[in-house]
This record gives sequence, C-alpha cells and structure tokens, in this order.
Amino acid sequence: MPDLEPALRQRLLRMTTATATAMLNQRGYPNQFMSGARPLQTGVRACGRAVTVRFGPGRPDLAFSQDERHREPLWSTIESVEPGDFLVLDCGGDTRAGTVGDILAARIKHRGGVGLVVDGALRDAAQIRDLVGLACWSAGVHGSGYPPFLACLDSGQLVRCFGVTVRPGDVILADEDGLVAIPLALAEEVAAAGAEQERKETFIRTLIEQGVPTSEAYPPTAATLERYAAWLQQQPQDTPNL
Repeated sequence: MPDLEPALRQRLLRMTTATATAMLNQRGYPNQFMSGARPLQTGVRACGRAVTVRFGPGRPDLAFSQDERHREPLWSTIESVEPGDFLVLDCGGDTRAGTVGDILAARIKHRGGVGLVVDGALRDAAQIRDLVGLACWSAGVHGSGYPPFLACLDSGQLVRCFGVTVRPGDVILADEDGLVAIPLALAEEVAAAGAEQERKETFIRTLIEQGVPTSEAYPPTAATLERYAAWLQQQPQDTPNL
C-alpha cells in the first residue's frame, strides 16, 4: 500500500474530524464518520494509513491453539505494522469479549502504529491508556479474551467498522469526537479544503466572541466574508492549529 506522506499527515492533523467529515460530504462521501466509537484516552488525535482485520462469530474449527496463535491474521498483521499505520478491527459490534490487550497494543506501538479502532471491545484499558503514542477507540472494554466468542477471519480486506466501509490504505483521522475514513485519493483535497474551512471558522468564532450576531457571522454574510478576506491577508502563511 502507498505510504501517507508525513507532511500530508500533519496537515490533516490540524483539522477536526467534523471538518474532514464535512469536506467528504461535499464530495459525495456522506458515510465516512464512525458513529459510536469511544476514545480510550482524553485529548487524543491520530492520523494514519488503515490496516484492516476482520473478525466473525467464533466456531471451534476456526480456533487456533495457543501454540499457533502467531498464525492468526490479527497477530501476523501486528507483526507487519509499519510506522504510521492505523489498525482497524471489524468485530461486527460484538463486545462480549476483548480483542487487543495491553501486550498486543504495546507491540503495535513498538512497531510504529499510531492508532487502533475496534468495532468491539478492548482489554486492559488502564494499561493501554498509559501507552503514550498509541491512540485507541472502541465500543467498550471486556475482561475476557475473544476466543471462543470471536474468530479472526482475515486481514487486508474491505471491512465495516462503526457503520463505515474502510478500504485498506484509507486515511484514518481521529480525535475525541471519533474517526473518519478518508479515501487516499481525496486526502490531499480534503486537507486543502479543510484548512480553509478551519481558518474561516476560527475567524467566525472570533466575531461571535466579540458579540457579532449569528445572523451575520454564521453563515457569513457578504460583508462578513469581506472582513474575513481582509483578516486572512494579515495572517501568517503557516498558521498553527488549523
């Protein structure tokens, strides 16, 4: 899969998932935000290339023995994680058992993974929460391991995660609101359009804080847009926190 350019990753990290979602809506992708994913940590942001793993309901003939666990798609995928990867686990919303625990999470972090989203449950929440640099989202937490409730079926395929179809190589942008899957072909366009939207909303918030009524500021009137254009001319070319 093609890598995500570090400069593009940083530009995307300057915007919220709400802004990225709006940019995708405008481009005919209205179903890219993962509804219901809960962040395990507070104040987290992450952006990386989607690496997918798919689970299904467990059954005995799909189970691996303890000696063969390294052959499971989840484990082998973790061993192939590259810097900047974001693991996306499709558990079909099943939270009866935990998938990734603190040991596997530590391995993901060691290999350079930046994020993990599980459409199911995690284990060892307290220990994973302390893994600075690996941001995690899930539908819940459970103390049991996933066999026999879930079977790891495959990896590197299209998956469904929190109601979103994710293609391997999509760009996953995540913050405390949730996650959005950005098709790689649109990532550059979303980054550019989103940066402009963030600049405009920063200006509008400033007007609101100054007492300008929303009828003038949001959506902006022609006069407000003129003020915005003048304000924009005074801003540095690389404005932080956009």
